[in-house]
Amino acid sequence: MATTWVDQGFIAYDTETTGIDVGESRIVTAAAIHYVNRLPVASRSWLIAVDVEIPEAASAIHGVTTQMSQDQGLEQVAALADIRAFLLGAGAPIVCFKSDFDIPVTDSNLLRAGLAPLPPGLAVCAYVIDRQFNKYVKGKAQRRLQPTAARYGITLDDADWHGAQADASAAGQIFLAEVDAYPALTAVSAAQLSEQVDRWREEQEIDFQKWLARQESN
Repeated sequence: MATTWVDQGFIAYDTETTGIDVGESRIVTAAAIHYVNRLPVASRSWLIAVDVEIPEAASAIHGVTTQMSQDQGLEQVAALADIRAFLLGAGAPIVCFKSDFDIPVTDSNLLRAGLAPLPPGLAVCAYVIDRQFNKYVKGKAQRRLQPTAARYGITLDDADWHGAQADASAAGQIFLAEVDAYPALTAVSAAQLSEQVDRWREEQEIDFQKWLARQESN
């Protein structure tokens, strides 16, 4: 079997934050897992002492309160610098389940800390790939991380969900399942796939807006 860029390595990455605004939200926890030959060879996770209050709604999702962040978290700038160093250290593409959130929120946190953002063209989104190749998924909320993982035969303990480490692992495993299911993903380079994913996301959003318009007109 020929070696592809996927076998050579990628980093699965996830963030848990104070909110959904990519420009203002702080990263509370993050996790990154380096895969080589489809197996995890290194992983890191970070709990950060953020400089804002963590809303109760966010804490209810990821389990980290403001008190926990302040008492147990790493100094914010040092942690963000470490995240950036790990993500870029292997020279590998970055795989997220929702890269249109995880990458921009990381960049905004880096810039706020006086650090350089991540270079463009590194990210691949497992969510967009699933929507592109598996267009007809029935049922409410079936595109979310946990049901998507289940559709690809991936299971994690229910108690683990919504932690950055478990969600990064799920993103990596979903991506590997997608690579097995859709050979076109490795017929191009990682950089080319990143560009394709950006185009697919734009097309999917246009199609979604057209669908919404049809629903409103009915």
